[in-house]
Amino acid sequence: MGSSIISEKEKKEEKKDDDEDEEVVCYEHDGKNTGDARKLEAWLTQRGINVRETFSPSSSSSALSPSKNENEDTQNGLKSIDDLLKEIENGETVLTEHETTHDDGTVKLSCIRRVSVVVVEITSKSKPNKKLVEYEQTLPSGLARKRERFLSEKIMSGKGETPLEAAKRGIREELGDALSPKAVINIDETSLRSLPLSSKPSFSQSYKALPTRYRFYEVNCEIDGLAEDKDEFTSTEKCGTKAVWKWV
Repeated sequence: MGSSIISEKEKKEEKKDDDEDEEVVCYEHDGKNTGDARKLEAWLTQRGINVRETFSPSSSSSALSPSKNENEDTQNGLKSIDDLLKEIENGETVLTEHETTHDDGTVKLSCIRRVSVVVVEITSKSKPNKKLVEYEQTLPSGLARKRERFLSEKIMSGKGETPLEAAKRGIREELGDALSPKAVINIDETSLRSLPLSSKPSFSQSYKALPTRYRFYEVNCEIDGLAEDKDEFTSTEKCGTKAVWKWV
């Protein structure tokens, strides 16, 4: 249902983006290479990714066994190669390969991580003219980082999840115990809009040396029944991640 809300024009523009892109998908959900962190490590290394700069220590990685630098990496917010592999297996991330041919005929390989994200602009009748912003996040490791953005969720597009389905899942997961059992979540499905695939790669906090291209979707949602009807409140996800939310 969610996919049909995006206009045919937007679908054609997305298809055009993909057609003009010379990326070759190599790591994706149900791909033949998934399930082995060491194979992924070797694949990334062959494509110019410095795994020591990109990932926190991991027992699954030959190059990144836990070390005295583990606490420093955790404080810097780096995820492990196992985390990236889990994203791939969940259908949240695909890795694409690029070939660049130089004047001397040599071919250089590189790769880019591709992610689709739905951003949910949340309002409430009890907070007129205000929107809900995730101000700060504290991970189970104790790392706290500023967010200052609307609720967002990676889409499991590799498993066929739609932006609307991801939005519903993200609201439940990220607001967690801040939602009362009788909370009413009204997603305005007609407001779903797709933004163009980012033209240039950027770098995430989690994988600082791995180029990433994002496709964003946006949707509006009204929620009645947040457990704490205040200008600022906290939530805890089942995984232990805590967040501070503000109405602004």
